[in-house]
Amino acid sequence: MHIAGFQKQSLIDYPGNISSVIFTQGCNFRCGYCHNPTLVLPEYFEANINPNEILTYIKKYQNLLNAVVITGGEPTIHRDLPEFITKLKELGLKVKLDTNGTHPHVLRKLIDAKLIDFVAMDIKHILSLKQYNKSVGNILTKEIFQKVIYSIAMIKQSGLEHEFRTTIVKGLHTIDEIRSLKLQFSPNYKIQNYKPGKTLNPQSLFASFPDEELKLMDQICSITY
Repeated sequence: MHIAGFQKQSLIDYPGNISSVIFTQGCNFRCGYCHNPTLVLPEYFEANINPNEILTYIKKYQNLLNAVVITGGEPTIHRDLPEFITKLKELGLKVKLDTNGTHPHVLRKLIDAKLIDFVAMDIKHILSLKQYNKSVGNILTKEIFQKVIYSIAMIKQSGLEHEFRTTIVKGLHTIDEIRSLKLQFSPNYKIQNYKPGKTLNPQSLFASFPDEELKLMDQICSITY
């Protein structure tokens, strides 16, 4: 596991639980609005944290935790992810996984082995190859897109707690498209407004939705900030 960040305690990343948050390094998407370029672009990678150090900390303070959240980057690109999660489950902790859904075979393995308790999947755009590809840096193939579709169906049928979410970006998404996503993924769907700043593509023309449009969208679906 290539781990680039570790938050010892969080009250918000796994609803209803006190969790540690692990940030894996590396991602197979290139979303221009991504706010974690140091986890995505190799030229910005920082030194890794030894997974054993994290496990040692979690084991020492497991009485203060209910769960661990594994996010990224994209965690499912790491071959030893199931092995790492197994060690967490042996400590009696719940595990929440954040993913972009491009590795359904990994999801299937984790679900079948009962290694995860909650899945949060990023939905980049409406389920159109053209629109989705525009959102992820124009690196999407038909094969990968089908894997995303398959992961969505798998998560819905898994029986696990789950959430689908979209970072909404002015100039990339329309209100009608967000409404369409809400209808498709309700009741487990949330949106979060794009925040300008340190992003993968700081030269882009992306922008946040203004307050008046957010108020309209707040009538459509739950918004997280």
